[in-house]
Amino acid sequence: MFHAVGRSLSKRPILSIIGGALAASTSYAYYAEFEANKKNNSSHQVVHALSREYNRDEIASYWKDRPITVVSRVGTIGYEVLPIVLNYVVDFKLFRDDTDNVTIEKKYHDHACLLRQALTRLGPAFIKFGQQLSIRPDLLPPVVLKELQKLCDAVDPIPDSVAMKTIEIELGRDVLDSQVENMALVAAASLGQVYKAKLKTGETVAIKVQRPDMIESVSLDLFLLNQYGLFLDTIFDILTEQVPFHVDFIDCFARGSFEELDYELEAANQNYFRQEFEKRKFKVHIPKVFEDLTSRRVITTEWVDGVKLADAEKSRIRELIPVGVELFLTQLLDIGRFHSDPHPGNLLVTNEGTLCLIDFGLCAEIDAQSRKAMTEAIVHLLAGDFDTLIAKDAKDLGFLPKDMDVTELHPLLSKILREGLLESGSNLHARKRRLMNISNELNEVFFKYPFSVPPFFALITRGMGLLEGIALSGDPDFDIFKASLPYASRRAAKIYGTRSFDRILRRSTRV
Repeated sequence: MFHAVGRSLSKRPILSIIGGALAASTSYAYYAEFEANKKNNSSHQVVHALSREYNRDEIASYWKDRPITVVSRVGTIGYEVLPIVLNYVVDFKLFRDDTDNVTIEKKYHDHACLLRQALTRLGPAFIKFGQQLSIRPDLLPPVVLKELQKLCDAVDPIPDSVAMKTIEIELGRDVLDSQVENMALVAAASLGQVYKAKLKTGETVAIKVQRPDMIESVSLDLFLLNQYGLFLDTIFDILTEQVPFHVDFIDCFARGSFEELDYELEAANQNYFRQEFEKRKFKVHIPKVFEDLTSRRVITTEWVDGVKLADAEKSRIRELIPVGVELFLTQLLDIGRFHSDPHPGNLLVTNEGTLCLIDFGLCAEIDAQSRKAMTEAIVHLLAGDFDTLIAKDAKDLGFLPKDMDVTELHPLLSKILREGLLESGSNLHARKRRLMNISNELNEVFFKYPFSVPPFFALITRGMGLLEGIALSGDPDFDIFKASLPYASRRAAKIYGTRSFDRILRRSTRV
């Protein structure tokens, strides 16, 4: 047989060269990965092979030394995602039958189950994506949302023995035995799982334990995401006038995702917000952190009895969403640090009816100048003052170059802002249709002009999108832009003074 293969290849020298090159490349890739892993041959060393702080270049260097794992991960993603995409095209684009609602509903449910299972198998980064989709009733039908919402706290758990081993390593067996009793698993999420326990002092607590090997798993997907950003920036730089921004935009999200793996940082964030909201006498509950039972991979906080805001009665959602909007804007425009992961599992309603915010792993900071510029932009947008919004605010926020002449851009962008945001209607389906109708114009603007997206907007838009999704589940007519106006106006009046703020509003007759 081998002689036959040899004779066949000798007659086809090009195939021989290609086959030899592939064999050599594969051999070298295996050797490179073997050498890289040999340097980190114990589980303890692997955990610390990547530093505690996010570093894009360090992560890239780490994974470029492991080409087999990278290629394997790309193959796994394709293997999980492509069949779902193809099945969707077949069932809903090529052979859709809108006359049979029962069949359509069942197909949506079946596709949603397959999607949830695939995202779960693909790991934390993809589970986070599914969580974000799970509260967008303007994008997906209810049966799909319900299935994807299982990703918020119904991910398959790791064995209790593995979790207990992590707690022993992080806190010490003596601490666990002397302080904690009656631990019971209550939820499993993308990065860790939560146990309800009782301290020997009598307090009920939530102990969150990180899944094993999360640093490697998350950093690999972040590496692939950054490579995707580099690819987009290269293509856009060649084909458009855009200032490359995808790498920086993705980098901000990646940094936040990596920081979620550090529970000591999460504890510091939680303590900070608890103090800031207490100072402002804001009606929101932030659970207390137990510092002596917290480490990099274990965090212990006060237990909160309540239900998810998204699962509360619609009247309760309508009552608390204005509080949620003000809560988000207070962080964004006043405090300068904001919780950027308010998915349904992280926004609770306590038994006393108070909004409760938990899980502070994904947070971001905004400097004072950007906070001031955002306040102005919100006020000008809602007042219909597009002249100032385009000529000044877009430049102050970094969307457009400071020296750009916006005369040609002004009418196009004004139309998009007016039709896509202010005049799209509060009904979510009408808004979706209007935004789809102007999408081509929006794409043309982004391709033709040197737009850039400030990095922190990756987390801001994610946070606002998640909050709006919850609000829409209780009120289909909810409009986050109009809901933002009262607080943004008060904040602007505080920054500029009442008289100056009144002049800002009087400049526009389109309030």
